[in-house]
Amino acid sequence: MYVPVSNHYTYIFLDIVTIVGPLFLSFDKKVAYYKYLRKFAISTFFTSLVYIIWDIIFTQQGVWKFNQDYLIGLNIVNLPIEEYGFFTVVPYACIFIYMCLKIYFPKIAIPFNFTWSLITLGSILLGIIYFDKIYTFITFGLIALTLTLMRTFASSFLKKYWSHFFISWVIAIIPMAYVNGVLTSKPVLIYNDLQNMGFRIGTIPFEDFFYNFLYMLWSISIFELLLQKSQFDKK
Repeated sequence: MYVPVSNHYTYIFLDIVTIVGPLFLSFDKKVAYYKYLRKFAISTFFTSLVYIIWDIIFTQQGVWKFNQDYLIGLNIVNLPIEEYGFFTVVPYACIFIYMCLKIYFPKIAIPFNFTWSLITLGSILLGIIYFDKIYTFITFGLIALTLTLMRTFASSFLKKYWSHFFISWVIAIIPMAYVNGVLTSKPVLIYNDLQNMGFRIGTIPFEDFFYNFLYMLWSISIFELLLQKSQFDKK
């Protein structure tokens, strides 16, 4: 995929491309996303912290590695600085998509039981089949565990925002296809296929789509919790 910058600025260019649209549109009067920046920061801080630790461990274990030919060369705890930017701009864009859906399409709905069962049971099945593939097992294992726990202990809470969350994830796949497509086709990020299913959509490992699903699920759940708390406090 074409990137109009010299090689070493490839990843940082992708970070900028990811954030520029949502950042510019954050001042749309109806959505007013800028008013939610504190809640966004809190919800993504904890999720990104877990993901960064996950990223560091997987890099050290050789599950994936970064190609220095496409990086500016600044690393912090074994990760390129661009990767830290990734865990800022991607969640910003994803939650922006979520908020736009909530504001402009408040009544949108999809079958909760069917989609929850499909993702949960599918994740359990893939986790069992590929238990020896660390990226596959961890990703789908955490999805299955998270969805099972939420369905058991916070079902009504999950149902309130499930439709908007799920469709947001589907929509987010479109820009993700470009960003991850560049990352994996150059490649900026090199995967060890011994630690994943070995199935790719284009050049993107199948697990990546659900790696993002889990990230969005965690961060949007915290974001919704903060939204509902603020609404309760106003009463």
